[in-house]
Amino acid sequence: GKILVANVVVNRVKSGKFPNSIEGVVFQKGQFSPIRDGRYYSVSITSETKEAVDRALKGEDYSQGALYFAARKKADKNNMRWFDSKLSYLFKHGTHEFFK
Repeated sequence: GKILVANVVVNRVKSGKFPNSIEGVVFQKGQFSPIRDGRYYSVSITSETKEAVDRALKGEDYSQGALYFAARKKADKNNMRWFDSKLSYLFKHGTHEFFK
């Protein structure tokens, strides 16, 4: 799952529809809940997370080109309506659904 999230960030950098840097994508207003709610600033980064990010940066990609993901059970219903009506559903992994 962690590599899929990293894949989405890398895909966004490459897409031309989002900021052209990892930092720009991660900190783009309203895009990622750990930034919005402040969790980002208190999370311990595990070696597993570092490995997943490194693999994604080296080109390992399982995302099918996903540019978005959401955990439906935790997401706002209006946000999920937007995902469902505006994006193409790709697949589900764990509790996250991935879209393009």
